[in-house]
Amino acid sequence: MVKPEPLKKKIAIVGPPNVGKSTLFNKFSRSYSVVANYPQTTIETFRKEVSFAGERFELIDTPGLFSFYGVSEDEAAARTVLLNEQPELVIFCGDATNIKRTLIMLAQVLEMELPTVFCLNKMDEAGRKGISIERDLLAQGVGVPVALTAAVNGAGLKELEGAVRHVTPREAPIRYSPPVEKALAEMKGLFPASGAPPRGLLLMLLVEEGEAAATLAKRHGVPETEKADAVRERVYRTGSSLLIRNAVFKAREEWADTLITAAVRREPFGVKSIASEAARFSRHPLYGIPLLIGVLWGTFYGVGRVSTALAAFLDGLIFTPAAGFIGRFVPNDFLREFLVGNFGIITMGVFNAVGTVVPILLVFFLIINFLEEVGYLPNLGVLLNRMLAPMGLSGKAVMPMMLGFGCNTVATMASRMLDTKKERLIASFLIALGFPCAVQLGILLAILSTAPFSALLIVIASIVLTQVGTGLLLNSLIPTQRRADFIMDLPTFYMPNWENIVRKTYFRIKWFLDEALPMFVVAAFFMFVLQKTGLLAVIESWGRPVITGILSLPGKTMEVFILVLARREIGALHFKDMVDSGLMDYTQTVVGLVVITLFIPCASNTMVMVKELGLRWATAINVAIIAIALAVGGGVNFLMRLG
Repeated sequence: MVKPEPLKKKIAIVGPPNVGKSTLFNKFSRSYSVVANYPQTTIETFRKEVSFAGERFELIDTPGLFSFYGVSEDEAAARTVLLNEQPELVIFCGDATNIKRTLIMLAQVLEMELPTVFCLNKMDEAGRKGISIERDLLAQGVGVPVALTAAVNGAGLKELEGAVRHVTPREAPIRYSPPVEKALAEMKGLFPASGAPPRGLLLMLLVEEGEAAATLAKRHGVPETEKADAVRERVYRTGSSLLIRNAVFKAREEWADTLITAAVRREPFGVKSIASEAARFSRHPLYGIPLLIGVLWGTFYGVGRVSTALAAFLDGLIFTPAAGFIGRFVPNDFLREFLVGNFGIITMGVFNAVGTVVPILLVFFLIINFLEEVGYLPNLGVLLNRMLAPMGLSGKAVMPMMLGFGCNTVATMASRMLDTKKERLIASFLIALGFPCAVQLGILLAILSTAPFSALLIVIASIVLTQVGTGLLLNSLIPTQRRADFIMDLPTFYMPNWENIVRKTYFRIKWFLDEALPMFVVAAFFMFVLQKTGLLAVIESWGRPVITGILSLPGKTMEVFILVLARREIGALHFKDMVDSGLMDYTQTVVGLVVITLFIPCASNTMVMVKELGLRWATAINVAIIAIALAVGGGVNFLMRLG
């Protein structure tokens, strides 16, 4: 068999956060990368082989870039694609409703001297805001082809593909102050003319961007890089790095302002839009809190009531009859118990995952995807910014924390977007400690929906107080190197795209079935083996002093904590079965929910913490979480029985 030739060309889609890069990727690759109406949805690169403009390419979807000099790890991932991989084509995707920020970032990309097409997206939203663009004047000013698009609707994509066919490298359009230009010219003269580094890379070295020197040395040699760095040091004898940075930024800002004056027309509206007022209402410190409570209550009701009714309907229609049929069909007692017993791979594994969890996920993801689509989540970040500050976090941390209600593993990866190591440590700790993933949260809500309302209040209060106390303690213990700024692009509210909501719900449920369903089966098999070998009884006896003593839970609850180590949602589902079977009283249900929510993260999240934070921090976080979960659970148990 003849092996296919390796791909020789790459297209990188780059640009600021929340401008539609992943939407472009989906349209051209005919695949799916999650899109949402808030920044940092993409936290790592996605790649797909595509046929584009009559050729075969590897299409790369990159995380959002605020600046080439950003310090967050997701920005570094996007920057690395341009610096190290040097794609044959760059599609710079910008936001027509935020043209100045777009042009300032475009200037930095153009200075990398790669063939670039400027895709100015969200033209539909710009039109609603009275913004119009003179494309020819804009193209003349930026020096590269310009395509005006509304990618979510597919408008302008043919124009974009056509522009790709005629793109060639162009000289960057901005000129800086004489001292900066003189330093750049002297640096460039140190390298061979045929292989000189791009202007943008030399600028990064000049403004002391740490990655620049390593990239220059790798691509152009250590001696030349050291000579260029000596030029930078000589420049700083007459002016500080801050003055140089300010001169560079000022030139880019003036270039953007000049271009906006020439090519952008704004027709102001005489009235405020309902959408912008609704967004402002949602982040208002007084009105936003009742709205947040309403959103949480709607989610609680939907998951607790609608999904429970759907699960009961499917169980009566499909799963209980199927389990009965299999039980009658299999004559061997051991095999029948292995398939459809208490720890059967079909009943506990497949049927629990599909029949109980999928209805919960269906309702939960529809609600969350709706909130994403209308633009509520980034506005929530502003509302919570002040609340997070005492814990050493900015409102930017709301994004990975909200992702934590989808998947802790993904949320821990998303903490790369935070600017300091301290923020990443605190956010990762709090996500692992008290943010149940979507499946686990849905199951917990389903349990609470059948309990008295006081149970909900006690569980939420226990989790929130634990999170706040832990955050305050971590903020005081971990040294602060520098304070991160909170900058977030706030969308107005939009009419939801129901097709996109349904598509995201489908792919997220598909992801659960692809990744978690096998784990449910493996967990059922593992518990079956523990039961048959007698090891389960031994483990329960070891944990009995804590489980039945400090927490006052049935000894069988040890099975829940064993399962939680594999996947949190599997343990939560087993706990739900115990509650539904009447094995838990009111106090035990509340204590159990508190401990399960706070308990050690699942194996996949632990592995990601090792990768992102290092083995020492990951181990310390897991040990601390176990201690906190048991201490808080024991305290709640003591106080409830004391009353």
